[in-house]
Amino acid sequence: MLQDLDSLSARIGQLVQLVQRMQSDRVSLQARITSLEQERNALRDQISREQSAQQEAIEQARGHASQLEALRSQAEAAEAQLRAEAARHLADCETVRQSLQVSQEESGRLRTAALAAQQRIDAVLMRLPGAPQE
Repeated sequence: MLQDLDSLSARIGQLVQLVQRMQSDRVSLQARITSLEQERNALRDQISREQSAQQEAIEQARGHASQLEALRSQAEAAEAQLRAEAARHLADCETVRQSLQVSQEESGRLRTAALAAQQRIDAVLMRLPGAPQE
């Protein structure tokens, strides 16, 4: 019987050691679970921040694209306006050039007519009595 009690005592000792080891493992596992949960929460927060940053970058890209499109439209409108203005100026320049040519031709005719008139007047004056003779 004493032997049975010793055996039982040894078995209880082993069970106590096993329970203590299991409790130690449980505490260790509980600490690890807590650590992993904290890591998971930190990663979740990081993912959330990165998603927010990514969404903000997407919104900025959209805003920049719309600004770029607006600027492109403005540039195209300005270019069209400048081209139309250049065409008007070229037409005005051509009109002025033609007017200048007509004026120069008219001036040439008037010069020729004035010279001919001057020659006729000189001839008439030469024929008048008392005109100096050359």
